[in-house]
Amino acid sequence: MPHNSTLGAYRLDFVKICGITSAEDRDLVAEAGADYFGVLIDVAYSPRSISLTQAGKLFKSPPIPGVALVFNSSLDRIRKIVDELNPFAIQLLGNEPPEFIATLKSALDCRIWKCLHLPPKGHGAVDLEFLITLAEDLENSGVDAIAVDTLDTTGTKTMLGGTGMVGDWNAIRALLKDRTVPGILAGGINDGNVIMALQAVRPNGIDVCTGVESSIGKKDPAKLNRLFDVLEPYRSS
Repeated sequence: MPHNSTLGAYRLDFVKICGITSAEDRDLVAEAGADYFGVLIDVAYSPRSISLTQAGKLFKSPPIPGVALVFNSSLDRIRKIVDELNPFAIQLLGNEPPEFIATLKSALDCRIWKCLHLPPKGHGAVDLEFLITLAEDLENSGVDAIAVDTLDTTGTKTMLGGTGMVGDWNAIRALLKDRTVPGILAGGINDGNVIMALQAVRPNGIDVCTGVESSIGKKDPAKLNRLFDVLEPYRSS
């Protein structure tokens, strides 16, 4: 596949496939070309969440590094998860403040990723100035990466990610521009729109979940292969 001229020399550093619920899918995404797999642990609002015991099986001798996603968990709980799973990173999905990040950095040996959430494009205002200040505070606290995902408040539960909805890519690009840590784009990415997403945001990494599923919590081999086929010219060599 030829390079898209509007992307020039741009390279995507890494791809994380999230919402993994089985060893079969973990191995599937690794074989397809993912750099990381993500597992939601005791995240009540997510239909893809599994228990720590179930997650233990996925983090045992994985073919690629795993990321454990948690929501407003305590320090003791996160420490227990890290001790049992030895993940590459903990990804924080909730309202964890920069001060908590600093505490985690001194307590954990793994990397800390923090997720920020924006409404879907056209469904609410984005306080970009606030988010940029927050991102700067997170960087100063020692966070290792900042992910931006889409929230959905239309159902009975607020969904922070895993919505299949696309965010405001222009706002996300402004938020991630000039960051001192890697920026990760999530939210409704699939093989049909991923190149447009890269053009608009130019993130260091992408985080994909619903766009490669056959059903909730089950990955689709054909969708995975199409995604990585499209991405192949833009992956770092």
